[in-house]
Amino acid sequence: MENEDLNLDLDNLEVQAEEKLKVKNRFEKLSEKVITTSRERDEALAKVQTEADAKLNAEKERDFYKDFSANVSKYPNASEYQDKILEKVKIGYTTEDAMVAVLAKEGKLTSEVPQPLSPQVEGGSAATQMGGEKTLETMTADEKFAALTEIDKTGDLAKALRGK
Repeated sequence: MENEDLNLDLDNLEVQAEEKLKVKNRFEKLSEKVITTSRERDEALAKVQTEADAKLNAEKERDFYKDFSANVSKYPNASEYQDKILEKVKIGYTTEDAMVAVLAKEGKLTSEVPQPLSPQVEGGSAATQMGGEKTLETMTADEKFAALTEIDKTGDLAKALRGK
């Protein structure tokens, strides 16, 4: 009888070992599923983040070109440094702030637009004198008075009177 008990226990041990192996395999499969699901979720989040960053970058670049063309008249040297200004805009500067920062760093910050030397006068039959000084005969009384007060301020009135 003792032999039968031993045989039964051995059979029972084999069944228990198989059950333990099945449970172990099930845990391994579940662990693999958890790891795979986690990896897929992380990849999906990374893809969504990359797409959001690309969209934000495209919007910033679009806004940059729109603002750049409007502000280039204020800072005529900005067109030479457009790429550097774009880099600043991408990291969060406004277009005008980026222009000022880059141009100041380069020593080219001037907000003056160069003016033409003399305007082009066209049409009309009267002789138009642009710039230059008027002769005494063509000056009005007010213009003569203004010229005298200007000479008096500079201290050249005495010299002008002695010269005549």
